[in-house]
Amino acid sequence: MNELVSEIPLDLPAHYRIYVTGVLDSSWVERYWGMTSSLVELKDEPDQTVLVGEVTDQAALIGIFNALYGKGHTVISVERIPPDTDPHPADTEEEA
Repeated sequence: MNELVSEIPLDLPAHYRIYVTGVLDSSWVERYWGMTSSLVELKDEPDQTVLVGEVTDQAALIGIFNALYGKGHTVISVERIPPDTDPHPADTEEEA
């Protein structure tokens, strides 16, 4: 088995940053997943929503993906982030 794969536990909480297409209701995201959400408006692309927060384990992460898929949102990217990292990097192309 690949050593890197074995070092990342599947059954422990981890923090994630997930970008999806479209606009999600922030109260819905917080209520069901305990994550924060922010709208990202890009100049030449459709709006996106970024979800940030702790997910209890990989099974819960898959549940989030399934719910997003069921609501018609495409997952653009998923990043596992250390808990002490700024969850909203300043390098996003947000419009004012």
